[in-house]
Amino acid sequence: MAVALSTVLGCSASSARAGGGPLDGKDWEKVGAAQACIPAKPGATLTFGGDELHNYGHEDVIVDKVSLLRPKGLRLVDAIVLPTRSTFLGYDNHYPPSKFFIDGVRSAWNHRRPAAGMTIAPQPDTTSDTARTHNLVVALRVTGDTKVGMAAVLVDYHVGGTKYRWHNITSLVVETKKAAC
Repeated sequence: MAVALSTVLGCSASSARAGGGPLDGKDWEKVGAAQACIPAKPGATLTFGGDELHNYGHEDVIVDKVSLLRPKGLRLVDAIVLPTRSTFLGYDNHYPPSKFFIDGVRSAWNHRRPAAGMTIAPQPDTTSDTARTHNLVVALRVTGDTKVGMAAVLVDYHVGGTKYRWHNITSLVVETKKAAC
């Protein structure tokens, strides 16, 4: 299964503060700064797992909700987090992902947790061999058959009484007519 990357544009809006929160690292960019393409038939459930939730702040982050920005022909089925050091699950046209993908993160997969309700402690050290982070993995059901995709994955979270909204930068296009993108 191949994943194609390209550049596109987009935007995000919310009642929560978008940007500037402790999950936004130095490389945080606009929605759609990159794009993934996954071939899949209607009815398939996909793995979208190339994103990191890393707490750059000094207080615990509590994840409230995971959702999709401008989904078309896609439905969010599940959102989990894998504890990891540097290896992410990636993208697959199956969920749960195929053995090939899980084998690379077997220990993390065995310790996966639901994203909603999760507490992410501060993770100031990103350079040591023991630095930990979190791989956000969402399962997406293909419900449409043309122009299927989404602009981004959204994570609503709070720190104390302040609410924030994080978004990934990778949009998704699902190719439902051909075996490759």
